[in-house]
Amino acid sequence: MENKEKVKKYIKLTTFEQRKLLIDTYLKTHNINLSCRKAGVSLNTFRKWYRRYVEYGIEGIRTPRKHIRKNLSRVPEKYARRVIELKKINPRWGRRTIATVLNGENKSNVISPGGVQKVLERAGLWNK
Repeated sequence: MENKEKVKKYIKLTTFEQRKLLIDTYLKTHNINLSCRKAGVSLNTFRKWYRRYVEYGIEGIRTPRKHIRKNLSRVPEKYARRVIELKKINPRWGRRTIATVLNGENKSNVISPGGVQKVLERAGLWNK
């Protein structure tokens, strides 16, 4: 058997023309499968764009929404201090253990293992 490398497929974004064709076809035929085939999109894509069309009209499908990244990489200061404190008390603990302890103390997910690692890297306490 031949070893094949895994190739990530790039999913091409839909164009306005595709979205308009999708909606127009559906409004004329009320056949979702036909509309999807004609526009060359999946059922999930239809659901997403039709919902936006119903809510906002033609302007809702004109341009895709941009997801604004709100500085999600910053951990609140009180959790960052607690992460550093736990690492100093228990130097053998890793990022997963610290995240589990901190989340257990707060009874909710307040930090991920990756967030713990970022805090420790900034504090100079993370060794690879």
